[in-house]
Amino acid sequence: MGLDIGADDYIVKPFSPNEVMARLRAVLRRMTRADREKISEKNENILTIGNLEINLEEYTLHIGGQRIALTKKEIETMWTLASNPKKVFTRDNLLDSLWGYDYVGDTRTVDSHVKRLRAKLDKAEHAGWDIATVWGVGYKFEITENK
Repeated sequence: MGLDIGADDYIVKPFSPNEVMARLRAVLRRMTRADREKISEKNENILTIGNLEINLEEYTLHIGGQRIALTKKEIETMWTLASNPKKVFTRDNLLDSLWGYDYVGDTRTVDSHVKRLRAKLDKAEHAGWDIATVWGVGYKFEITENK
């Protein structure tokens, strides 16, 4: 399943540190020099889309320069959605990536977090992007046309 949703590789438990390092070296060999230069040039912890800026290092989110106070999970949810525009995440995808595979709660936890996140984001003008609901599936970060 991990490979189907976009992972390049995975390791099953139990594993040895030597296997982890060997797999990491194999991924790095597959990267081109241009890919490595692009990664080192950009700050991987800051995402900017229009008037939205998410800083994962500082766990802050700004819309048009205005800081929006969010919880850790709300920032992580926003980062996950915004860093993959147009990709639809099921509730299970978000639960697994944000809460972990061993999370025992209800998938509606995601709905509650997204509802609170939207309420906080709506305090600032954010034309050009939004969190969209894909009924019966989940959520996606949608870049919209400014009208």
